Amino acid sequence: MFSFKVQSKGLEAALDKYPRRQRKLIGDAIRNSTLEGVSKAKAIAPKDTGKTSRDIFAKFEKSPFSFVGSIEATDASRESQIRALSIEFGRRNTGASRQAKGTGRSTGTTEPQSFIRTTYLLLGKKHRGRINRAINKAAKEAGLK
Repeated sequence: MFSFKVQSKGLEAALDKYPRRQRKLIGDAIRNSTLEGVSKAKAIAPKDTGKTSRDIFAKFEKSPFSFVGSIEATDASRESQIRALSIEFGRRNTGASRQAKGTGRSTGTTEPQSFIRTTYLLLGKKHRGRINRAINKAAKEAGLK
């Protein structure tokens, strides 16, 4: 799926050392970063019909030793993915067609409006700091630092 993931390297190895309270601190930091990213991506997304910003959502995955939060631009259907990628990266009709004539495909160009990439650029550094602070706080509370 087309998404922007919020995760931290080394988190999986470190989490097994921490008690539940410290894992919750780190999980909350990831959750806050992801939800902040969703609101930022919705604000930046093109507003022609509003569909693009309505389709943006947060997805959280949890396994025994990792937390992953991702900002999803749309659902997993093929049509939705093509639409989101066309908006993010743009598209152009080169004149060479891989589709049979008369298939009803639209032609022309779409200028890129990179709302997911812009969100990453705006929040990436802030996210890393937030996660590092949460890991350091958890380590200090657990007596590992």
